[in-house]
Amino acid sequence: MGLGYTLVNQRVYHMDILQVAKRANVSTATVSRVINGLPGVREKTSDRVRRAIAELNYVPNTNARSLRMGRTRLFGLIVSDINNPFFPELIDAFESLAAAQGIEVIFTHTNYDPIRFHNCVRRMIERNVDAIAVMTSEVEEEALQQATTAGVPIVLMNQRELAGKYPNVLVDYSVGFREALVHLLALGHSNIGFIAGPQTLDSARRRKDAFKSALKSHGLRMRAEWTAIGDMKVEGGRAAMDKLLSCNSSPTAVVTSNDLMAIGALQAAHAAHVSVPKNLSIIGFDDLPVASMMHPALSTIRLPRNLVAAQAFACLQQAILGGEGAAVEPVQPHLVIRNSTAPPANRKRR
Repeated sequence: MGLGYTLVNQRVYHMDILQVAKRANVSTATVSRVINGLPGVREKTSDRVRRAIAELNYVPNTNARSLRMGRTRLFGLIVSDINNPFFPELIDAFESLAAAQGIEVIFTHTNYDPIRFHNCVRRMIERNVDAIAVMTSEVEEEALQQATTAGVPIVLMNQRELAGKYPNVLVDYSVGFREALVHLLALGHSNIGFIAGPQTLDSARRRKDAFKSALKSHGLRMRAEWTAIGDMKVEGGRAAMDKLLSCNSSPTAVVTSNDLMAIGALQAAHAAHVSVPKNLSIIGFDDLPVASMMHPALSTIRLPRNLVAAQAFACLQQAILGGEGAAVEPVQPHLVIRNSTAPPANRKRR
């Protein structure tokens, strides 16, 4: 019965495609491309196909099409930490793009745990997803090999060492840090500290290196006493800021590796009766929604999650079609200036 049902559905699906193709005066392949949202069809032709679909009251049979194409129209999305406010916007943007193409998304998070990451990939394969977007800072190539063996396309986020093996959505952190540094120097700051994330995390090391490089380009160096390590959370930022404020000569401005630690730094400054931005300027990274709600509103480097999601989704679609696609420029974060930065005390704006 199951096989008969499959064959009947495939015949009905094919008959409907033929009717649409005949009405629109195009090939069945063109109709399929329009239905599946695939590139390579001119806009006027697509409009003609869509009109034919509407006139015939044709509703594509998703199950039959999936069986025919050998696809489930299901994508997997793996992120680092579902509790991190960075990821909801990325998930929402990715899911919206998928929904527009009739694709469902299942997602999970690794909590930065290699074993959990391995299991996340395995479960995605078991769910028979068509492709997987791995939007995490930490990956294990051995875990990725599961997908390669199963023939499931994967796209990664900012894993430059694996760029030759897997499609990558690259992020150029240096652009944002250079803009932040230029802004602080223009205000008159030269004593600038940095709160980095755990150096066991690849993304945290990249951000620290990018900030160090930005300093070097202006003839400045990263001073050890003005560099602290946090845990990428509010508590870690607060503890790191306490350490910087305890220095005999503390910095007049601090850049942090993410917004959560910048919020912790704001809290620590407030507890120590250090006025922000009058006596201390703070810049975060990511531009989480909460950044603009802080008092003062947080100046931060915006990493556009919607663009990361769009590039990841496009890579997966292209991989399913069997091509590598055109080279894509790295995503560039940019500074958003709000109220947490100002000239240092007793200094005028340049």
